[in-house]
Amino acid sequence: MKRIAILAETSLASGRQIVTGISRFLDERNDWSVFQHSGPLGAMDPTAISQWQGDGIIARIANPELLELIQAKGLPTVDVLGNVRPRPFPLVKCNDRSIGASVAEHFMQNAHTNFAFIGLGDERWSLEREEGFQGALKDFKSSVHIYHINQQRTEGYPVQDNLDSVKAWLAELRPPIGLMVASDQLAPIVFEACHQLGLAIPEHVSVVGVDNDRPFCNLCRPRLSSVEPNHELVGYRAAQTLERLINGETLDEPMIEIDLHTLHPRLSSELIAIDDPALLKALNYIREHACVGTSLDAIARASGLSRSVLQRRFRDKLNRTVGDVILNEKLRSAREMLKETELPIALIAERSGFNCQEYMNHIFKKHLETTPRKYRLR
Repeated sequence: MKRIAILAETSLASGRQIVTGISRFLDERNDWSVFQHSGPLGAMDPTAISQWQGDGIIARIANPELLELIQAKGLPTVDVLGNVRPRPFPLVKCNDRSIGASVAEHFMQNAHTNFAFIGLGDERWSLEREEGFQGALKDFKSSVHIYHINQQRTEGYPVQDNLDSVKAWLAELRPPIGLMVASDQLAPIVFEACHQLGLAIPEHVSVVGVDNDRPFCNLCRPRLSSVEPNHELVGYRAAQTLERLINGETLDEPMIEIDLHTLHPRLSSELIAIDDPALLKALNYIREHACVGTSLDAIARASGLSRSVLQRRFRDKLNRTVGDVILNEKLRSAREMLKETELPIALIAERSGFNCQEYMNHIFKKHLETTPRKYRLR
């Protein structure tokens, strides 16, 4: 029986998914026994790993202190983070540059021309996502605005210090902006900064995170668009690699990058970039009121335009009518509740502004070629 230690940050979605991938590898065999540290790696008692006796280690090696503990064991080890240089062990990780490029492509498809990135300057995965994001946008005349969150604890209130700094940085940018957040965990501070500055999401700032950490994404309002790296496959391939090392095999490549990932668009980035303040006001008003009932007159008043001018701008700049946008917002709300909640379909119809389930069924069949019930089961 091979004894394996798994050192992963299971308080994060990425760490939990890596563990899931390793457990899938375990399901295919019966000769691994696992020691797993749960919770934050920073809270791990060093003696937990120094006294452990085993055959191999899979670890998210985040800092030199953890690296020193692992190297002292002298065991076959696979890193699943890539934060330390020079690389001391075989590495299996997500292709972070590809993730950054995918977010840039998403913003370009939504007609953005102003871009920004917020991440961590002392984490390699964040810097590589930043490099991929910038690299995909190199042909744009405007530069990518970069901000690095300060992780170091200082005197006073570091969270508030970061919030004030992020606000000052955002205030200097020209909306509409396509903003990539290196990790979903950083999104709440961005959303709060935008709220305090009066910047509407996604009308002024479109935001996309990384990890698709559902609690973080769903607590954000509007819900956060996010890239889901395939950390489960990282865990599975890491387990395969460790098995080969334990068996004395020579690896063809010291690093494996997993390219497969999925961008889950949600409301925080589901808007074509528009440099028209009146039209942005109208769209923001529709987003906030479509499901509770609104009218063309109310939307025109909110935008400061006459009904006729408002309708013409919608047609000219969005190639849609005001009614089309209202209906799309109701559909978006209904789809979101069908996927994210277990509410009865009749109640979803009411809350998304369709008033009755029969009418929502009709709209789903007409525009999505399915029924709400079938959509929920996808």
